[in-house]
Amino acid sequence: MYKVEDDIRKQGLEGDKKRDYRQLKAKPLVDQFFTWNKEQLRRLDLVPSNPLSKALGYVQKREAELRVYRDDPSVDIDTNHLERALRCIPMGRKNWMCVSRRGRYDVKLHSETLL
Repeated sequence: MYKVEDDIRKQGLEGDKKRDYRQLKAKPLVDQFFTWNKEQLRRLDLVPSNPLSKALGYVQKREAELRVYRDDPSVDIDTNHLERALRCIPMGRKNWMCVSRRGRYDVKLHSETLL
């Protein structure tokens, strides 16, 4: 599915064209994944405490939400870009705490603490 998204980016597709391309290329992959997921849940050798069993159950419960990617062109395949954007604040705050002990950059420390 990431290959499909890479092709969409390279072709510069947006809106309905992006949705149509996903329907054509990603929909069969998504459907195949959920079919595989249901087959795995029927396995007799998986006990409920098995981590794979828990993961399969998570996917099964959220199937409708996970399928939104395929039908809505404004939804990204993952949230990595959002997580990277949020990561800089905690990392910066921790780094600036060490610097502030030397008596410098107190303004930066206080402003990031307020966030």
